[in-house]
Amino acid sequence: MAEQVKVELGAVQETLFIPLAGRARESGRKHPVVRDPKAVEIVDAVDFDVRRYSRGWGGGVTVLRTAVFDEYVRAFLAEHPDGTVVELGTGLNTRFDRVDNGRVRWIDLDLPDTIALRRRFF
Repeated sequence: MAEQVKVELGAVQETLFIPLAGRARESGRKHPVVRDPKAVEIVDAVDFDVRRYSRGWGGGVTVLRTAVFDEYVRAFLAEHPDGTVVELGTGLNTRFDRVDNGRVRWIDLDLPDTIALRRRFF
């Protein structure tokens, strides 16, 4: 088994695990609203109890929000295929993988410790 990635984030930054856990859990469903194998990979790789964030309705709500925002971005890219997308508070989001049209310019922005963790996976 590979060595787990140590997580050193502030309390605010730890909230990035809410949508991550939701997408990972959703990916295991028979007919997922959002399929995100990278979220499953990250949940399994971090030395952190991510699954505590998958309890309750919060994860499900973030999955629906993810699906809606994915559609907004796809609509934008349909109108502006060479457009630029700036994702603020990107966390460990994988939206680029789901909506990439091969021409978009994508910029992920977040706090330094979050970006440092993100670089471990992307």
